[in-house]
Amino acid sequence: MQDKNTLTISGMVNVIEKSHEFHGEQFFRILIDVIRLSENVDTVPVIVSEKLLFNNAIAPGMFITVEGQIRTKNHKEGNAKSKLLVFGYANDVTKITEEELFASEIKNIVVMEGHVCKVPTHRKTNTGRIITDLSIACNRQYSKSDYIPCITWGVTAKMAKKLRVGDKIKFTGRFQSREYRRKNDDIGVVNTAYEISISNIELVPETDTLEVPALALAIPNPSINDFENTAKMPFINKDIVLKEAV
Repeated sequence: MQDKNTLTISGMVNVIEKSHEFHGEQFFRILIDVIRLSENVDTVPVIVSEKLLFNNAIAPGMFITVEGQIRTKNHKEGNAKSKLLVFGYANDVTKITEEELFASEIKNIVVMEGHVCKVPTHRKTNTGRIITDLSIACNRQYSKSDYIPCITWGVTAKMAKKLRVGDKIKFTGRFQSREYRRKNDDIGVVNTAYEISISNIELVPETDTLEVPALALAIPNPSINDFENTAKMPFINKDIVLKEAV
């Protein structure tokens, strides 16, 4: 069953470059600068098909609205550790004016539903802010699933830390970029994480609960790296509510 997954962002085109080809169709990677209410800027990646740009050419400095979904892909180069790529996938691209951009009440909104697929990580920042990190599995067409990294704050974080693996939730938030440094990285190396900053969570009741394969219960904290491919993850695309492993 396909889960709800919608993305709407409006902002200024920062970079546009070729991404990849699939069955002869060219895709482009666009970095879009999206202004927050705090006036900070998120620079987020969106993949766009050449078909959406036919007679609709865009360039850096233009203002656009993108409607689509959040997608993820497990990417590995050589012997390096697999990395989860998080990006928007465009279903529609519309040019707008700068005036229309600043007049718009919704510049960045994500509405999704899916299952909690890892034990929530609850922590406190150096400044004392409460945070809970979530990983949400969201089903889509063709028996595929996306694994969405999410972050929650404050009271929402206190609720999120009580979620169990297999719980189905509906949530709203924004697609954001966040810079960070790893302890072992060279001095000056800055990494960028892309995630959903959740503002509201709603637990979705499910009436049908199926038995979970032993493979799932044998892994107390399942992630995409525990399986050779996402199709093997037992609580995806099977309408299964995964019971919390003990």
